[in-house]
Amino acid sequence: MSLLNLLTRDVPAHELSQKQQSVGCVAYDPLVDPGYGYIPTLAAGIVFSIIFGLTMFAHITQTVIKRKWWYSTFAIAAVGECVGWAARAAAHKCVYNQSLFSLQISILILSPCFTSAGIYYILSQLIEHWRQQGHTRYSPIGPKLYLYIFISFDLLSIIIQGVGGGMASAASSNNKNTAPGTHLMMAGIIIQLVSMCIFCLLWIWTVFRARSHFRPNSPLTYNGTTSPVSSGKLSGTRLILLVAATSFSAFCIVVRNFYRAVELSQGWTGYLITHEIYFCLLDGMLMVFSLVVLNLVHPAWYLDPSRQIPSRDLEAKRPSDFSTTSEMRPTDVAVPKS
Repeated sequence: MSLLNLLTRDVPAHELSQKQQSVGCVAYDPLVDPGYGYIPTLAAGIVFSIIFGLTMFAHITQTVIKRKWWYSTFAIAAVGECVGWAARAAAHKCVYNQSLFSLQISILILSPCFTSAGIYYILSQLIEHWRQQGHTRYSPIGPKLYLYIFISFDLLSIIIQGVGGGMASAASSNNKNTAPGTHLMMAGIIIQLVSMCIFCLLWIWTVFRARSHFRPNSPLTYNGTTSPVSSGKLSGTRLILLVAATSFSAFCIVVRNFYRAVELSQGWTGYLITHEIYFCLLDGMLMVFSLVVLNLVHPAWYLDPSRQIPSRDLEAKRPSDFSTTSEMRPTDVAVPKS
């Protein structure tokens, strides 16, 4: 009897070889444990797929409207999450399908890296904005270095996790030891976790030093002179909203990465990985929060250079236009020649 005939009949999984179980769609058999340690809940897979699909559409729309292509990383992350949860929904009926298992485990573990990349860019743009105002000491490193350093670590993390996931999946398919691949995946997640924690410390340091900009109608300074003109969207309440949303998104990623590191440290038969509720709450839900909050406070709308005052406009201001707190020195007054 051909494999196709076997898989299109209601043949119990325990009567099939492991290779036959891993292809097609074989119904759950209580005598054969699935790789998940449980049957993925159909409702959870559908709900998360819909939510991530909606936030994906929103991020794509916001990115295209503002033409800020760096923020397409949020849309890419949402695409990955949507595909991963759709695979879990499909696995509800095809619980032994190895392709679905490998797809969801790999893509859901990698997608948050793209959200992190967008967050790095937000801080880079904030630092660049403040530097244009003459504030060069808020951050210990330059704006571009944030992208070079932390995206490099994320790429390293993606490569390590991808290789580890492939090794673990291949070992599981061939009924071999999955420990080497699992340890490699865990190493990749730990690199991502440590990198994100270091970034968060730098984020807190920089935002703290720039705290004077959080006041409503924060004054603009240029060459040591204070102007009462508002700095567009990057001061006061708008800046507070952007920083709060970005901080919350980064916090969700850190907690999620910590959970995944602990989960994998317990192995494929550990308590966390075999209880779906923890995966839904500490991975799926946290990533929903991380992406949706950046839909509500999308950085492309808040970091809009067109709403800022160009340097040439500041230079054109006469000294008398500035605040009385910065009075003119006698030497600043032009004395007509006799």
